[in-house]
Amino acid sequence: MSLLATILCAVLVTPAFANTDTSLPNSDNRGFYIGGAVNKTELGSDDASGSESATGFGVYGGYQFNDWFGLESNFFAANVGEDDFDVVAGALTFTPTFTLHFNETFSGFVKVGLASMAVVVDGYYDDFTASGIGFTYGVGINAALTEHLNLRLSYDMSKGDLDIDEYGYVDDIDAEIEQLALGLHYQF
Repeated sequence: MSLLATILCAVLVTPAFANTDTSLPNSDNRGFYIGGAVNKTELGSDDASGSESATGFGVYGGYQFNDWFGLESNFFAANVGEDDFDVVAGALTFTPTFTLHFNETFSGFVKVGLASMAVVVDGYYDDFTASGIGFTYGVGINAALTEHLNLRLSYDMSKGDLDIDEYGYVDDIDAEIEQLALGLHYQF
C-alpha cells in the first residue's frame, strides 16, 4: 500500500518541523471526541490466497487526557463479498493513542491495543461466523478545521485468530483486517 508508506513518512518526517511551543491557541484539546469515517476495508488471511476489499463505514471516539495521550475506541465494518457471496468483516478496537502536535492545525498519532474481530459469511451453500480477539495498531494525521471540528486520515491493521463455532473441522482463521479511513470528529 503506497498510501500507507506516505502516511508513515509524514508521521515520521514531520516531527523535525514540529512546533514545540506549548502555548498554542488550540493546544487544549483535552476531553471527549466522537466522529464517523468512510473507509476502505480489506480482509486477508494466511489461510487463503488473495484478499477482498470494499468501502465501509465506521465510528470512533475517545478521551484525550492531555496533549499527547488519550484512549480511543473504533468500530468499522464493510461487506467485502462478491455477487451472491456476502462477507462482512469488522472490528471493535480499544487503544491508547499517542499524539505529536506539529503546529496548531496538524498533529500525528500512533496507537496500539486490542481488537475484537468478526467475519460473517453468508453464502449460497455455507453460512458461518468467525470471531476472536486480536491486536491492532494504527497511524494517522489529524487536521483541526475549527476549535472543535477535526478531519483525519488514518490507517489501522487488526490481526487475530478467529474461531469458527459452526464447523468442527476448522480450528481457526488467521485474519487481517485493514482499514484506510477518512474521518471527521467533534472535540467537546
